[in-house]
Amino acid sequence: MKKVHLQLNQLLHRHNLSITQLHIKTGIRRATISELASGKRQRIQLEHIDKIVNALDIRDMNELFRIEEE
Repeated sequence: MKKVHLQLNQLLHRHNLSITQLHIKTGIRRATISELASGKRQRIQLEHIDKIVNALDIRDMNELFRIEEE
């Protein structure tokens, strides 16, 4: 079985951003970003994906997600 993982924590490190800084750039609640970055939240809204992609200037969805075999 395959599972999709959001790579937000890695992206924050790569862009040298804190959760608070991404919260300010996107308007997404800080707690939501924290849960997404730590993998505690299993669902993500498309609106949040749009905001994160724009804030981090992501051009390839492979930067944001990875697929792993379980």
